[in-house]
Amino acid sequence: MGPTKAIVKGQALYEVVGGKLIKDGFVNQQEIEDYVNHHYLVLPVVDKRGEPWLLEGMPVYCLHGTQYETVQDERIHLARCPDCGGMGIRVDEIAVESDCIRCTACGHEFDTRLEMMEN
Repeated sequence: MGPTKAIVKGQALYEVVGGKLIKDGFVNQQEIEDYVNHHYLVLPVVDKRGEPWLLEGMPVYCLHGTQYETVQDERIHLARCPDCGGMGIRVDEIAVESDCIRCTACGHEFDTRLEMMEN
């Protein structure tokens, strides 16, 4: 069992499953992030513009740095786009021999293994 998956609505935090209020009255985003970091909570992944990653209309959560999950605790293979920070999904093409990932936000294609070797 992982941290509670939360979502921000207005200036309040809610459980994403069930919609139960966790805490309200936050003044800004930094206050929300500080609260989340000091409690067993996780917020949806966002890109560099602050837009949440959505898979089939539901937010995506990142646990343990690289493990992505849906609201229903289903593990999914995703990667962060190095350009825009958007959600990258594996391209399933027969002609592609590498682990090609395509960003859903900007369309950038990249190979996570090559990106790691270059850094």
